[in-house]
Amino acid sequence: MSNQLVKSNVGRMNYFFGLQITELLIYNQLKQIQNSMKKSCKYVEKDLIPSEKFHVTVFVMELTDEQLSIVKSTLMPQTKLLATEIFGENNKPSSSIKGIGSFKDRVIWAGVNENHDGYSKIVDYRNRLYKLFKDQNIKVEEDRDWHPHITIAKGKNIQRNYLQIKKHMDENIEFGFQNFSKLQLMKIGTTDPITKYYFVEDTIDL
Repeated sequence: MSNQLVKSNVGRMNYFFGLQITELLIYNQLKQIQNSMKKSCKYVEKDLIPSEKFHVTVFVMELTDEQLSIVKSTLMPQTKLLATEIFGENNKPSSSIKGIGSFKDRVIWAGVNENHDGYSKIVDYRNRLYKLFKDQNIKVEEDRDWHPHITIAKGKNIQRNYLQIKKHMDENIEFGFQNFSKLQLMKIGTTDPITKYYFVEDTIDL
């Protein structure tokens, strides 16, 4: 593919790649954590992420309609080839979900276990995917050390009531094992009226 993609002038990040949380055990336990936080402080309820939207963000990007069309037709097949190269033909990326932590007392998250065998392959896939898109003049978020996680709450009310929320932090709590079967391209801020998940623009099977 040519490196001469038209640069985006949208002005904001509007799409992202995500790995959906589909294991019911993990889903229910994270929802219980949210309910416990809500009991500790009623003000945090509006900052809780809808449980139907639990996912791991791979990276966010800015796409025009023209770029979106090119991504679907040309780059998505390449993401599939990368997945096959890294994970194998019949193996799904997988890891355990472990620990509750925070970013700057404003974001509460559940972590993808760094000590699980599958973790390094997931990180390798993300980093190579990021480079693929950046090399094609897609505007992507600033690259930094990627720490895959599931955001369960985010906002000012979390920050203001952090001392009450902090008691729910536990870096050792285990939530279970997740196979990631799909990589989904989604639009930020959308909700599918049927699934209550994000609106999925495109998907590849991993």
